[in-house]
Amino acid sequence: MSLFRRVFSLYENLPEEGGRKNTTGGKQEESVLKSIKSMLDVICLHLSDQLFELVLNLVYDYATTNAKSNAVRAFGQLVACLARTRPEKTVTKFLTHCIAQIEDELKHGASSIRTTSTHAAVPSDTTLHWSESFFFHDSALFTCPNL
Repeated sequence: MSLFRRVFSLYENLPEEGGRKNTTGGKQEESVLKSIKSMLDVICLHLSDQLFELVLNLVYDYATTNAKSNAVRAFGQLVACLARTRPEKTVTKFLTHCIAQIEDELKHGASSIRTTSTHAAVPSDTTLHWSESFFFHDSALFTCPNL
C-alpha cells in the first residue's frame, strides 16, 4: 500500500506536460514513468485477491478525490495496469463514477472552448481528461464479457 501512495506522490510532483512532443518533463521523467508502469504491471499481476481489492479501493479513492493535470496520462496508465490484471473488477469499480463525472463536466461546459491546438489541453478541462484517461489507456477495459 505504501508503494502506491509513493507512486501517487511522485505523480503529484511531475512537471506539467508540454513541449513539442507533449511529454511529461524531459527524457528522465519519461523514462521513470515507463519504468513505474512496467513495475506496476508486474506488481498488479501478482497481487492476491485481497490485496488487489485494497489497491483497487486505494486507487479509486484517490481517483475520485483528485484531478491532477500533470498526472492525467500517468494515472490513466496506473488504472490500465489494474484493468489488465482484473478487468471486470476494475471496470465495475470505475465505470459508473467516470460516466457520471464525464457527463457532469460536459454539462458544465468542459471541452467547449475552441482552440486550434491539437496537443495543448485547456486547464479547465482537467477533470474531464482525468476521468477519460481511465478508459483510453488500455483496450482491456472494453473487452469485459459482462459489459
